[in-house]
Amino acid sequence: MLSEFSLSHPSSHPIYAVKLDGFEGPLDLLLHLIQKEEMDIYDIQIAKITDRYLEYVNLMEQLDLDLASDFLVMAATLLQIKSHSILPKNEAKSEHNIGNQEQLVQQLLEYKRYKEAAKVLDIYAEHRTTIYNRSPKLHSGFDETRSYEIKATLFDLLTAFKNINDRITQLDLDDEYETFEEETITVEEKMAYIESQLENSDQLLFDDLFTLTSSKLHLIVTFLAVLELIRLGTIVTVQTGLFESIYLVKAKSINSTE
Repeated sequence: MLSEFSLSHPSSHPIYAVKLDGFEGPLDLLLHLIQKEEMDIYDIQIAKITDRYLEYVNLMEQLDLDLASDFLVMAATLLQIKSHSILPKNEAKSEHNIGNQEQLVQQLLEYKRYKEAAKVLDIYAEHRTTIYNRSPKLHSGFDETRSYEIKATLFDLLTAFKNINDRITQLDLDDEYETFEEETITVEEKMAYIESQLENSDQLLFDDLFTLTSSKLHLIVTFLAVLELIRLGTIVTVQTGLFESIYLVKAKSINSTE
């Protein structure tokens, strides 16, 4: 069982094909989960991190995201490492690039250093386009002490989306399948709605796009609309801190604060 998270589509056809080109890869997901679970990167709980990784891969598949093969290769690798961790240590070495936990840790550390170096270079090259501070015009309707400093990743969005779905599921508001099947909202319509909301407000709280009465279709369509707007460069998603609330901001508003 990969995950208890379930999103059933009313048909076998995907609602909207969102390509993940330009979004993060499997190593980014692993680093995200290690941070989220507050693990030491040198001492990864491989069984737990494998289960969490598979939950996210399962979620992306159920959302009909165009999942890169690299995610599935990493899933297989993690399962192999997990199985070796519970078996007698007399197995032959794997031929994979990441054949054991030590090699995985080394690759994660190298990738983390690369990401941190790239962030520093981006800051210098793009003059603060990866740092989002308050301005008198932007975020003016929010707490005076709030400042945006972190760009939310695909996996931050997936985490927020999963949390919202879990809250709604707990309320048992998803039993009326007729309502779910009769809805005709499309990703394009939701994208237009989000853009219109951002014409009237400098930013939107991600959670506010959903209500406690949202159907599964509404959840999926809204999330895919956000991803597509990010991919198109129309909006960016930012956070006040690691794993904090996520806000949608017009990309041109971010650029205008420089």
